Amino acid sequence: RAKTVVIATGAASPYASLKQLVETSKAKPGSASYGSPGSGSTPHLAVELFAHAAGVALTHVPYKGGAPAITDVLGGQLPLVAVNAVEVLPHVKAGKLKVLATLSAQRVATLPDTPTIAESGLPEFETLQWYGIVAPAGTPAPVIAKLHAELLKAARTPAFVERLTAAGMEVVPSARPEDFARLIREDL
Repeated sequence: RAKTVVIATGAASPYASLKQLVETSKAKPGSASYGSPGSGSTPHLAVELFAHAAGVALTHVPYKGGAPAITDVLGGQLPLVAVNAVEVLPHVKAGKLKVLATLSAQRVATLPDTPTIAESGLPEFETLQWYGIVAPAGTPAPVIAKLHAELLKAARTPAFVERLTAAGMEVVPSARPEDFARLIREDL
């Protein structure tokens, strides 16, 4: 279903929380820079939405992927990075990065001690990156039903769930194809 976007900083960073980042950014607009996997990436757009909702101005530094942005935060050249949670996990476990918040409504199983964006002061805010399988328009209903049933079986296997969970995702298959279609319409 989803990969969660996080805002992370170096372990020695002066930012102890997302609230502190917001306060500092309000006092000195544009003073905080963050790297992302690139212009138009999900993390970039998520942080821009967050900044707008929080009423702050952050300076975006686009990279060609999350790894180089993380490297610059680890090296102290950049104070913040916005990436998918799975990309920072090894550095968080090693004590080199700290995640200020997940930009999801619910806490992430792989980062249980990290507050959500709602817990950090923006209760109406959430961004998720989800994945799904679609079929061409006009695919016969019995074919859709069969595909859905088989995909549901696969999505419930322990090996599948374990592999996606290890990649920082949460497996939440739609009970019916119509539910996924509704999610797409709502997001649009």
